[in-house]
Amino acid sequence: MAATSLETLAETVRQGFLQRNFGSIRFWRFAVVRPSDQSYVLVDVRTAGDRLDLVFRHASGQGQEGVLSVWQPEGLSLDGVGLSLQRANRLRLDDSEAWTDGGREYHIRTPRGEGAFEINDAGALRLEP
Repeated sequence: MAATSLETLAETVRQGFLQRNFGSIRFWRFAVVRPSDQSYVLVDVRTAGDRLDLVFRHASGQGQEGVLSVWQPEGLSLDGVGLSLQRANRLRLDDSEAWTDGGREYHIRTPRGEGAFEINDAGALRLEP
């Protein structure tokens, strides 16, 4: 992804999702952060090379910021409920990481284990309340 189009994508996220609450983070439908009574707020969006960094905090303002990194993001959708990215090469949040094999599967590693799954029509990333 060219730097200008990545920066355009980042600016669209800033304009449409900054300061929005979310509680669920999914990598290709896999719930990395399961929906719960926890709520987070997107506080910053940064770019570095081909990577988009989504910086968030707990909605209470307590604790440290977290960073969700997305390499080669494409296909942004802001639907009024959440944020989706249709494609990415790699995603990382704390000890959880997922990446594509360049084909029809993605691989995921979390503290709960590792696996490989078919992508089918799943989008790479979904943030929602």
